[in-house]
Order: sequence, then structure tokens, then C-alpha cells
Amino acid sequence: MFDASLPSENMQRAKGCAEVGFGARGLKHLYQSGCSKALLPKNFQPTPEAVFINTSGGATGGDRLNYSAWVKDGARLDVTTQAAERIYRATTGEAVITNTLTLGENCQMDWVPQETILFENSALKRQLNVTMAESASLLALETLVLGRKAMGEILHSASLSDQWRIRRGDRLIYADALRFNAPDVQTQSTATLNGNRALATIVIVAPDAEDRLQFARSLLPFPDVEAAASAWSGILTLRFLAPDAQPLRNALISFLTQFRGRDLPRVWHM
Repeated sequence: MFDASLPSENMQRAKGCAEVGFGARGLKHLYQSGCSKALLPKNFQPTPEAVFINTSGGATGGDRLNYSAWVKDGARLDVTTQAAERIYRATTGEAVITNTLTLGENCQMDWVPQETILFENSALKRQLNVTMAESASLLALETLVLGRKAMGEILHSASLSDQWRIRRGDRLIYADALRFNAPDVQTQSTATLNGNRALATIVIVAPDAEDRLQFARSLLPFPDVEAAASAWSGILTLRFLAPDAQPLRNALISFLTQFRGRDLPRVWHM
């Protein structure tokens, strides 16, 4: 008689795992299960591409998604996602997305997924774990958008735990964490986002990373985007802040195309 007295149903949760591995002669490993898939488009370029897909169309509380890519024997690989990852309102729990990258000797990998969009009342725990050889080169990007401007949505309540861990040889060389968990997401303070709602981090780890700092800075700034670069101990990092997703996306496409010396994967332009 009273709906409130009825036990709540356990909603079906999405689970997925996709893995790719490349060697000097091309694809060595491909595995996919659940809602996570991997596509290997032909690009007629020296560097092959892998595109990860979440066929469920987004993630919400209780979903578990795992993506993994590795390269060995001097291989190169660009890894991206088919579209922006949407993190929907969570009724219980959090969406967990774990990305694992492994780079062997003299290998190069560019991890350039498209943006992640947090919806109101969403909850996300995301991890990027990298293990790389001393002679390997990594470029890693993560982009976060708070709310949907086109829908008039201003993010007031959300939960995020976003963690980076990069190990080079047997040493942890880079650790970063972004976390908030509050009914009122603070974005106005100059100590946080200064009123911006889109942010991105790029980390380059390579034998020549520090030498490329001045070149990276020469590509900045961009219209409506705040950006800065710094380098130390074989690591080059850049931070970007923008009032919305589109100016940030435009800046990232411009910067990455010039810095890498080649176009981003085609899905970025669809």
C-alpha cells in the first residue's frame, strides 16, 4: 500500500574490461568483456591507434570499468576513447574506472582519452596507474568537465577521487590526486577552480621531457583558457583551466597536435 515500505531493487550494474598490447610488429594482445570494447582503426600512420569504448553510454554508482594498454619491444601506440565519458547521477555507491598503462624499453605511448563529464549528484573514483621503463616515453592526458553548460546545469553536489601514479623503473616518480566529496562543490575560489568548470592535466615523462619545456610554453596561451607548464626530474606537466568544455577542447587539440607533431586520433574530430 505504501511505496516507501517496499524494499529497493538492486539495479543492474555495468562491468567491463578491455585490454590491448602491441609489440614491434603490431598487435600482440586483445581482450574485451562486458560493456568495455577496444577498436583498432586503420590510420595509415607510423603509430597505431587503440580506441576504448564503453557501450553502456556512461557510468553510474556501482559500475566497474577497467582499461589496460601495454607496449614492448620499442613499439609505439596512441590510446584514446570513442567519446566523452559521462558520469551520471548515482543513487548508491560510485563508478570506478581503472586505467593501467605499461611501457617497455624504448617504447612510446600517448594516452589521450576524451573528456569525462560529471553530472549533478554523480560519484566517480578514477585511477591512472603507469609502469614504464627508464628509456620509455609517455604522454598522458586527463580532462574533467563539471556539469553540462548546454543543459544549464551547475554542479552543486558530486563526489570525485581522481588519482595518478606513475612508476619509472622501480621508483614512484609522479603522484597526483584530485578529490572532493561535498554537497556544495567549491569552484569559485582562486585556490580551487576560480569559477572555471573544465580542467585538464597533461604529464609527459621522457628522457627529453625537461628539454621540451620552452617549446611547450611557446604554444601557450589560448583564448578563454588559462594554462601553465613546469618541468623537473624528467617530467613535464601542464595544467589547463577553462569556463567550459569547448574552449578547453579546442586548446587541447591545438596544443597536442603541435606538441606531438601529428594529428590526434580521428575520433577526436568526429
